[in-house]
Amino acid sequence: MPKQPFLSSSTQFISIEVSKTLQVILSTRELDEVITLDHRTILQIPGMPTVVVGVFQWQGEILWLIDIAYLMGFEPLLSTGYYEQKFRVVKVKFRDSYLGILVQKVGNLLDVESKEISVVKTPKINSVVEKFIQGTCTNSAGEKKMILDIEAIIEYINEFRN
Repeated sequence: MPKQPFLSSSTQFISIEVSKTLQVILSTRELDEVITLDHRTILQIPGMPTVVVGVFQWQGEILWLIDIAYLMGFEPLLSTGYYEQKFRVVKVKFRDSYLGILVQKVGNLLDVESKEISVVKTPKINSVVEKFIQGTCTNSAGEKKMILDIEAIIEYINEFRN
């Protein structure tokens, strides 16, 4: 009797701390890598919206860097201790685009059962956050998590790059 191929009924996510009060998750399919970045490697671009921190060179390519906290209506991550620390950057990919997202903290990997994922947008208290949330899911511990919408973020940033 032939072996049946393993069919996964779960999706893996990584937890990201946007601010002290907001954690979201990102599908590992959209995650390229996590980078520790020194502030001196960031080149600021005059005339760009505050949400665009600048660009940086990483392994031969130029990546745009955005402040996810500021994008979602929170205090900018660079407002305190800017010159005193290294930053966590989540490099994400969507289709042919790559983007660096400055985050407060990168957390654990989570396996979420596919049946627990809802990509229907539901009204949130903070409508700025809602624009960049793809849906929600419930993890094995019963905690509800919001799923970051990388496509919406890249579309938003592309408005400034074009």
